[in-house]
This record gives sequence, structure tokens and C-alpha cells, in this order.
Amino acid sequence: MYSRVFRVILALSLQFFSLPIVAQTTTAQQESKDSVINIIAYFCKNDTLAYDFQHVKMKVVDKDTTVNYYYNSEFQLIVRDSTKQGYKIEMKPISQHVESPEDSLMAQMVEKLANLMGDVPLIFTTDEYGSIQHVENWREVRDFSRKMVKLLTDSLYTLRPELMGVVDRQRFEASLNLQFANEKAILDTYDELRILFGLHGKAYRIGKNEEDLTNPSGYPQHIESVVSYGKTSEDDGFEDDYYVNSLSEIKIPAKDIVNLTTDRMNMMYNHKMTDKDQQELEKAIDEDAKISIIEGYDYFYNGWPCDMEYDKVTDLKNVRNIEIYRLQWTSRHWGVFGGGEVEEQGSTL
Repeated sequence: MYSRVFRVILALSLQFFSLPIVAQTTTAQQESKDSVINIIAYFCKNDTLAYDFQHVKMKVVDKDTTVNYYYNSEFQLIVRDSTKQGYKIEMKPISQHVESPEDSLMAQMVEKLANLMGDVPLIFTTDEYGSIQHVENWREVRDFSRKMVKLLTDSLYTLRPELMGVVDRQRFEASLNLQFANEKAILDTYDELRILFGLHGKAYRIGKNEEDLTNPSGYPQHIESVVSYGKTSEDDGFEDDYYVNSLSEIKIPAKDIVNLTTDRMNMMYNHKMTDKDQQELEKAIDEDAKISIIEGYDYFYNGWPCDMEYDKVTDLKNVRNIEIYRLQWTSRHWGVFGGGEVEEQGSTL
């Protein structure tokens, strides 16, 4: 949780409108098994999987690449209860590390505070398909986060008092606390869970598919996807494993980018943008942005996520922003659905 707060701090910058793939989806089990793949959880009580998670942000300006942010963590998912109605799962942190070349002092400060405060697990529930429904201990997570935010802002403004002239301390702290204000807000900060379980409960048409649609933000989105059965790996996979891959493209008008940037800057900073500032921003952002989203989701036969990737590339004039999310399983301990011996294997992925 400590570095999650830091990640939220760094994420308070320009974000564009995008969502995971939605092409050719239906509710699970609505079509015949021959035409679709249903992504359904067949978990057992005490199932345990460990994952390695990486989140990287890079910027490419005229072929010059800079890594702005790197986050790496290991965690376990443990099924604490399994019923006909769904599952209760604990997300247990193992290790976390964050680097920010643009602000190494902040990274060091977060690591130091983390060693003092420790961390809290997340306990969430899903429906029978594996789609996340609720965070049971969200109040505990919220209270922990507020303490962490206070410590961070106290340290930050003590070390850098000049920030008071740029961003009001109370406004900054309040904006961070809003990210952990309730159950939904907390769940939205867990990119790992969105990627791991975001497709559960859906059915995807087997084969190659294309679709043009308007996404929930109101922008045209073109999606190409490939869905099929296939072993996740020769050594550790199974014949009934399956995957969903896609490429999405979205275009955002330059005017909308300018408006979003202006609103966020006025909300965060003491200095309000003048008409002159607005004109300069419009000159700087005079082309539409193109967003490409590359997604790859590999599942074991029982619905446990195996190897997952979500990449987002934003092109605006001569600047390319790249954001990479990658999750790989590192060890697993399963029960056999419906009863039987426990299966245990490890991986050195």
C-alpha cells in the first residue's frame, strides 16, 4: 500500500481515455462452447498463486527514450473461501520496490516510510465467475492510506517548502485522500486486479474479430482481437489453457486534450491559467492524440491468470508515452476442482 500511495501521487498527471477490450463480449455461458471461450473461475479453497508485477512508464522524444517510473512487486493471491456464490480472496504483499529517476528523493522517502509502517493485505470477493464484487476490508485500507498520505505530505513539504507556492498543501493532501475515499476508489488503484480479473464473467468469440465502437468516454475505438485455446507454455501449460489478445486504437481531439490539461492544472496548482497560458497550450497541442492499447491475457484451464500484459502507447506530435503493465505467475498451489489431490508446481518465469 505504501508504494501504491506513491503511484497515485505520480499518476496525478494527464491521463487519456481508454478501457480494456470489449470487442465481441457477452455474458459467460450465453453462447455455445464451440463458438466462444468463457472466462470462468474454477478455484478451490486454499488455492495460492504468487505473481510478479511490473509497471513501467517511458517517454520517447525524437527517438530518445527515458524511463520515468519503474515499479515492481511480488504478491500472493490466496483463496480463503469458495462457495457456489463466489470466492473470498486475500491479496498478500511479499515485496515492493519503486524507482523514479525524475524524483529519486521521493522514491527514497517512500521506501523509508514503508519500512516503518509495513503494509496491509486486501481481502476481496468475487461472483461465481471470478469477477470482483467487493473489498471487504476497504475501511482498514482507507484508514491506513490516510495515515500514509499524511506522513508523505508532511515529509515532502518539510523537505521542499517551496512547493507551498506551487501547490497548496491541504489541496494536495485532499486530492490524494480522494483516491482512497471509498471501496470503489480503492479498488480502482489496484491495476493488478483489474488486469488479472477484468475479463472474468465474459465470453469471447473464438477466432479473429474486428469491431468499431464508441467507448464510454465517447470516442471512436477500433478493436482487433484473437481468441483461442493454446497451452500457456510447453513446460507449465495444459491442453485446455486459452488466451485473449487484442489491439485497440483511439483518437482524442487536440481540443479535448487542451481542456483536460487546463482543468487539471487549475484544480491542482495555485497559479491559475490565464488566457495567454491557454493560447500557448493550444499552440503546443495542435494535433490529435493517437492511443494504441495492446493487451494479452493468458489463462490456465481453471481460469487462473497466467501471463498478462497491458500496454498503452500515446502518440502526440513528436512525443510517445509508453506505459507497460506485466504480470507473470511465479508459483502455484492448487486444489483439484470438484475434489481430489492437491497439485503443486513452481515456475522460474
